[in-house]
Amino acid sequence: MGLQLHSADFLHEDGKTYCIRRASLDEDFTIYEKRDGEWVDSGLDQAVKDLNFAEFKRLGLLIKTIMDANRWIA
Repeated sequence: MGLQLHSADFLHEDGKTYCIRRASLDEDFTIYEKRDGEWVDSGLDQAVKDLNFAEFKRLGLLIKTIMDANRWIA
């Protein structure tokens, strides 16, 4: 697995499809959820701003799960 900008789609056990991506290698990842065929920001930055630790942890673990799946698109 090398440095990538976008992960492959990841179907989670919650039945939702997620991906992680970033605009450049210098940026942090953002996690997206597929809703009605569109990719929607899952709200990681908002969870941090709101101090919603449970949601921050959930999304952080989901990012790790996607990375560990080693499903990256060059």
